[in-house]
Amino acid sequence: MAGSSEKRLPRAVAEESRILDRVRQAIASSPRPSWLDHQDRDMLALRDALAEEKLVDDRASILEEMDRIAALTEIRERYAPDVVDPHSPYFGRLRLHYDDGRQSDVLIGSRSFFRDGVRIVDWRHAPISGIFYRYREGERFDEEIADRRVTGQVVRRRTVTIVGGRLVRVDTGRRVYQRTREGWRESTGRGTGLGGGAGSASRPENTSPWLGGGPAAEGQVLSADRRLAAISALLDAEQFDLLTREPEQLLVVTGGAGSGKTTVGLHRVAWLHYQDPRRFRTRRMLVLVFGRALERYIERVLPALGVEGVPVRTMGSWALGQMHKHFGDINRRLVESTPAPVVRCKTHRAMIPMLEQAAADNPGADPLELFDELFTNRDWLRQGLERHAPGEFSPDDINTIHDWCTRLQFARADGEARDEIPPGYDEEDPPILLRLHQLLRGPLRYSRGRRLGYDHLMIDEAQDFSPLELRVLLELVRGQSLTLAGDPAQKLTPGDLGSWADVLQVLPVDRHEVASLKISYRSTRPITELAHAVLGPLAEGPPPRAARDGPPVELFRFGAAGPAYTFLADALLELQRREPQAAVAVLAPDRAGAEQAWRALRKSPLSGLNHVADQDFSFAPGIEVSDVAQTKGLEFDYVVLVGVDRDNYPATPSARHLLHVGATRAVHQLWLLSWGPPCSLLPDWLRVRIAG
Repeated sequence: MAGSSEKRLPRAVAEESRILDRVRQAIASSPRPSWLDHQDRDMLALRDALAEEKLVDDRASILEEMDRIAALTEIRERYAPDVVDPHSPYFGRLRLHYDDGRQSDVLIGSRSFFRDGVRIVDWRHAPISGIFYRYREGERFDEEIADRRVTGQVVRRRTVTIVGGRLVRVDTGRRVYQRTREGWRESTGRGTGLGGGAGSASRPENTSPWLGGGPAAEGQVLSADRRLAAISALLDAEQFDLLTREPEQLLVVTGGAGSGKTTVGLHRVAWLHYQDPRRFRTRRMLVLVFGRALERYIERVLPALGVEGVPVRTMGSWALGQMHKHFGDINRRLVESTPAPVVRCKTHRAMIPMLEQAAADNPGADPLELFDELFTNRDWLRQGLERHAPGEFSPDDINTIHDWCTRLQFARADGEARDEIPPGYDEEDPPILLRLHQLLRGPLRYSRGRRLGYDHLMIDEAQDFSPLELRVLLELVRGQSLTLAGDPAQKLTPGDLGSWADVLQVLPVDRHEVASLKISYRSTRPITELAHAVLGPLAEGPPPRAARDGPPVELFRFGAAGPAYTFLADALLELQRREPQAAVAVLAPDRAGAEQAWRALRKSPLSGLNHVADQDFSFAPGIEVSDVAQTKGLEFDYVVLVGVDRDNYPATPSARHLLHVGATRAVHQLWLLSWGPPCSLLPDWLRVRIAG
């Protein structure tokens, strides 16, 4: 972009383009370190051996050696210059004026690089990177770096997006410039959140309802994975400070939807590993999530942070695998349609002391046999629940629990269905069995007999984990190095923990810290206010502060579902014409409603229409049709909630949580469609349109 064409560029874009040219030239002239070639050859040889090896113990030894080489490589990369990705070498830039008269330009990236006057520092361990996160342009800084106090002023602070070696976005803190096929364009929205729509989502007020809007998106050059690009640049000062908290403790990161809880948790995993790769080994860290959709998403995020090899699992799959490992050839079938009182009982905090007492009364018992004995013993259930959960389970509830567990146990014993109940276990049973194993047989172990343990454990959507699950996991973490990220307002499971104080009460931790994030970066102010309002008496304090404004949330009322979906299909077709890269979610309160919505919308020539039946989200531009519960932890440019009426969202705590979660999936704009009795959870100030 040199020469006369550069004169037409915005000043900030022209300046950043010149800097990127210098960086690319420096990288191109930098030789590849010879030790990288040796490392690549060694890793390829080990991978070939791993593919050929059949014995479990030998495979484990090969994996250990791969871990050792990877850790050594990461230490070398941490301190060695000239190791940087030329396609995305950095994401931030600082220009600092020190009080002693010195000046410096510092680029912030995921690998350090020093050559030909170019200075890129790794955000994870370079002390100077703290200035990038803690201060804004024009502010004075006062930091201790390398045991020396440094003070001065931040003259420039910019974040940039570089894709394929090309500059595609520049954020000066006051203005945002985006590259399109027609050239550089100033964006009308700040777009400070981790997500981002293809357009600004601001729409003019007129007589025709309009979903989306703003500049046309045909010229956008970001890929479908745009959420993963340079996400480290978007940490604010509060989020960055949480990364450096005491690692040998339980850290609870809470906050409203879109406040960056997951982002902080994943960056903390990266930070701990790069600070001390011997203490925090990637294959000995674990990220646990509630659903498979979030599992797939996080599996793509961690490599973007430069962290390879950290396992990501759902709690269900992890617990089921451990149950099979520790109990041999056990029936691993999970039954469906478990009665609500049974689910509530098996996920209640009362299970922790009830199982501990049962194990103390039956030392040396077989965990499987004791499990069957306990849950088919009406007196044990009644006495334990009356003592540890007084008044929470009625006699009818206890009868339901006993009857279900007895019939399920008989089905397992017979190996065939009994009273239409197939042989197997409830989804809530694996953690109970694992806890009984810990109490009666000792710690959980790897296949070769070594004690199962993790250097660090990060749990996302922690509010939906049962107390017993958290208790089982706590014993596996070295030094109680644990990060919980979650929001009680988004709780969708029937567990009884209502606050972080409740959680900490059932976890015997030596040290803990609860940190609350106050700013919502995902959703606009109108969306945040609506989501807070539907919580009603469940809301704790004022709504989170939104980072940006946006169009109003609107409720469209219809006489029947047919006109509603016709209206929606037309709006979505117009949106796709203007913004082909937009990610849209049409969310129903349950799976039956989602299937109805999909059958109605598929009659229109909409592109990228995906019916999400089992968390199989495409994570690509298009329209995902799903139920609210499946979208936990995800976000979309535009969200349309369908069937928002009294029957689907009654005045109950669970309905309030569900509506709150659905609303907070939206980044830019939220619509509500209704054709039934009015929903009493919606605030009076909500803008309503009678549409048909």
